[in-house]
Amino acid sequence: MTRFMLTLLLFTSPVLAQSNEVKPGTAQPQMQTSAWIRPAIEGEERDDDTFRIEAEQPLLVYFFGVKSDSCSSCGLWMQEISRIHDIWSSRGLQVVGISKEGTADLERFLGEYAGITTFPVASDSGENTFRNWLDNSPRKDRLPTVFLVDAKGIIQWIGAPGEELDGLLEDFVKGRYHHELTPYGEKLKKSAKEARKYNDWQDAESYYMQMLRDGEGVLNQAAVEIFRLYAIDRGETDRAYGWIEEVISEYGDDYWLMADLAREIAAGRDMPESARRLDVAERLTKMASQELSDSDPERPALEAAIAFAGGQVRDAVNLQRRAVRVAPPVLKQKYRLDLERYLSQLKDK
Repeated sequence: MTRFMLTLLLFTSPVLAQSNEVKPGTAQPQMQTSAWIRPAIEGEERDDDTFRIEAEQPLLVYFFGVKSDSCSSCGLWMQEISRIHDIWSSRGLQVVGISKEGTADLERFLGEYAGITTFPVASDSGENTFRNWLDNSPRKDRLPTVFLVDAKGIIQWIGAPGEELDGLLEDFVKGRYHHELTPYGEKLKKSAKEARKYNDWQDAESYYMQMLRDGEGVLNQAAVEIFRLYAIDRGETDRAYGWIEEVISEYGDDYWLMADLAREIAAGRDMPESARRLDVAERLTKMASQELSDSDPERPALEAAIAFAGGQVRDAVNLQRRAVRVAPPVLKQKYRLDLERYLSQLKDK
């Protein structure tokens, strides 16, 4: 393990200046720790002793105990939090652990889990951070506890690790989870779905537009549904692609939205073949790829989907193999499924 020191002070917004209550919607409290420890990365030289939590990036904070009387299950969750780190860190999620035990106890604990712990952890032996975060939250004295803090420094979720956390992480990392806007969007989406069932397209479109207007970027997925409404439900291909031009103009900096639209064009199951304009999908992919790192499997997977839709099966296979190769172990199977589908088509040719 590599040990290093950090003096960290995250300033709070006026939200917490008025109240000490910590809940979704409030700014993250101060985080004050003295000693950080993180796993040494094989082959990496470290010539500094500073670890820094970056501003304007989403953050997961895992509060845990290392002694059986403080938390009997916390050690069991170390592998799960490491899995989250391994999957999402390449997409900007910062994952850190905070323990209130001293450095010696923490190092001993981490020694037991050295083979599975991949995220940095800190000793909060003065319990300042525990007091600032946990003691004023709905989960006081309950370990383990996870806080999700968005890129603006606002807490969006507090709870225990498990299925609920897993279910919202992808949206959270993409900036599509908000403690109030997400439930609001789900209600509008349900109303739009009901309207589409009865071919009430005007009402359906108005619900999606409301999601875009009120969603503050969190509900931008509604733009994909409007495209589907035009292209599939109404069969108005030109209007659908006219809408995409509007989306690019208004939301072109939302690279996940560009990626989702590209995938919908290239691989959407209900999309009529006559409505697949792969030149537009390629353009959207290039926009998304400006932000997707080379280590993100989604980048070659998206290019593979477009190649496959264009009949370039061998290219699709090669690109998808790359996606499988760079994907974290827990995600490889997801990308293998498409690879197997592409390979089956290649064998049939």
